[in-house]
Amino acid sequence: MTARLSPSVDDVLLRHAMTGLDDAFSLLVETHLELSPAARAVHARFEALGGLLLEAVEPANVEPAALNRALAALDAEPRPVEPPARAATTRPDMRKGVKLPSTLSRQEIGPWRWIAPGVRSARIALPSASRAFLLEIGPGVRVPEHGHDGAELTCVLHGGFSSADAHYGVGDMACADASVVHDIAIDPDGPCLSLIAMEGRTRPSSMFGRLYQKFRDI
Repeated sequence: MTARLSPSVDDVLLRHAMTGLDDAFSLLVETHLELSPAARAVHARFEALGGLLLEAVEPANVEPAALNRALAALDAEPRPVEPPARAATTRPDMRKGVKLPSTLSRQEIGPWRWIAPGVRSARIALPSASRAFLLEIGPGVRVPEHGHDGAELTCVLHGGFSSADAHYGVGDMACADASVVHDIAIDPDGPCLSLIAMEGRTRPSSMFGRLYQKFRDI
């Protein structure tokens, strides 16, 4: 298996803690944090660092009248707002023994779509320029060498896979961008279900050809 250096998990956690990410990538990071106690500890340190940096910023001069208006607005009696009716959340059927994390169980997820033998995907409805979807690949399947048009994050929800001599299990997050070329081998003892957030499309290389073209439409 081949790969070039990918963005680090810490870089992604730092950006999420400091500046935020778009909906698709935020959903993936929040799922990773739910499943990984170690990631939560790192993320908490980054958030604390962000708080210290804010405290170090010199406060801006605020007109007293503007401050009084803001305080008065806070004291005003709030108008009751009727929450909009919400349709029941839809999700595709999961395999026996597979349960989605709470971050995903609240999302609107489309039906499974066949991609290739042993491979299926389900799109997550998000108002985001990037895309998020579930991807399930059967046991022992080898995804040939490929690249990406932009950033891609993967969080394993069930099962596992190997790439670039590293193994990823439940809760692990793999990072890639347009500089990365890699292949993926799914563990032989069961299917691997992952959450994917990505910009652009998958870019086939070497022997992919038409066989892997369907993956570009995920």
